[in-house]
Amino acid sequence: MSGLSGYEIAVLSDAAAIPNLLASSGLERTPFQSPAWFDVWFSIFQPAGMDCHLGVIRKSEGGQPLFLLPLVRERRCGITVLTLPDRGISDYHAALVSPEFTPDGDTMDRLWGALVAMLPPADILSIERVLPESAARMRLSHLMHPSRFSAHALPIDADFPTIREHRFDPSTGRRLAKNRRKLENKGRLEFDFVSGPEALPELDHLLEWRRQRFQEMNDDSETVVQLAFYRRLVEQGTLARIGRLRLDGELVGGCLGLVEGNRILLLAVAYNKAFANWAPGLLTLESCLIAAEEMGLAIFDLTIGDETYKQFFGADTVGLLELCQPLSLRGRLALAIVALKPKLKTALAKAGLLELVQRLRGKRPAKR
Repeated sequence: MSGLSGYEIAVLSDAAAIPNLLASSGLERTPFQSPAWFDVWFSIFQPAGMDCHLGVIRKSEGGQPLFLLPLVRERRCGITVLTLPDRGISDYHAALVSPEFTPDGDTMDRLWGALVAMLPPADILSIERVLPESAARMRLSHLMHPSRFSAHALPIDADFPTIREHRFDPSTGRRLAKNRRKLENKGRLEFDFVSGPEALPELDHLLEWRRQRFQEMNDDSETVVQLAFYRRLVEQGTLARIGRLRLDGELVGGCLGLVEGNRILLLAVAYNKAFANWAPGLLTLESCLIAAEEMGLAIFDLTIGDETYKQFFGADTVGLLELCQPLSLRGRLALAIVALKPKLKTALAKAGLLELVQRLRGKRPAKR
């Protein structure tokens, strides 16, 4: 442990102690760093041998944690990377930061340099998908650059009819109203949220529909462990909710969301193909928005991913940030190669050689 300007800095590697420290109160965090989320994350992934560490900045007096940076060490394409706990299930990343953590820029640079110097051996430190407000709380915005990911959120700042009128794409609004009337003419159409063990059958349907839809993109080993994570999270019943749209009791569409504070975050939406003609996925999202407004929530967060339906609902788009810092010569070379790839692709395209290179690499079929 080292000290600097009234602060103490340490990096912990005790897997048993890290979850308890991450549950400390008084820290601002995203729902993907909430105690409920971390409880499930560590219970599912830690037994698989995740190499976990925690960067800590405390007050010298009293030892109050002010800045907690959870990290896991992974191997990616021969490179050792320190990154935040994810495994493909966290949309936003951030350090956990106390409102009392207000160092000036020079002090933060020295704190950060000291913390990075204490990290375990690795090639790259990668903090991905950071909301701008999280980067500002971390006092690290100046070290970050734009990510390829964006967040999409709709403020619930009026009643639903007003939001639909001013936010929705007009043709989408008309289409949803028409499809909703058609389904209501067939039977009783209702939407509600469920959580805990009662919600597990609907969760299984939802994830199976998604698995079938994205079958070519799925990594079976990752899909299995992610399913275990979501089942445990929903079963816990404190953070995750399943929204279900049902017609006479039959599930038409479903969504998996997190409800925390004044927002709901949508992680997944899927639908029953038997109702595909009525846009059941969009109707499920619209129903979820209506329910969120009735619950008094302030933000309908459609999270990352640039699917066109987010534009249909008039969500605001915010570019995310990321920090990629080399920790070794190998890391510097890897990041330099990554930075050169877009420039090389542009140069090949200008020279008329891009298609040839892609064919030689097997990424594009040869012309017949």
